Amino acid sequence: MESMESCPRPQIDYPTRVPLKVVGLAEGLDPAAVAGLIAELLPPQPQGDRVPESRRNGKYISYTFWITLEAEGQELPLRKALTGLSGYVMQL
Repeated sequence: MESMESCPRPQIDYPTRVPLKVVGLAEGLDPAAVAGLIAELLPPQPQGDRVPESRRNGKYISYTFWITLEAEGQELPLRKALTGLSGYVMQL
């Protein structure tokens, strides 16, 4: 049996389109603030990807945005910035 260390990292071709799910308190997390960070930290996104899908469960809500990354390294600054939003709980 091979160990996990021997598995090669998958090749990612850019640009790539990936989902970004942000979970927070329904009364505190503003999807416009998430969209604002996406607009600030990533290149312009397709119009159809600017409106998130949302799901609510009790006091929590999740917003799923589709983002297009043009190069390696663009995702991490966005993910770090999201942690500072009001109502933020986690992201997937």
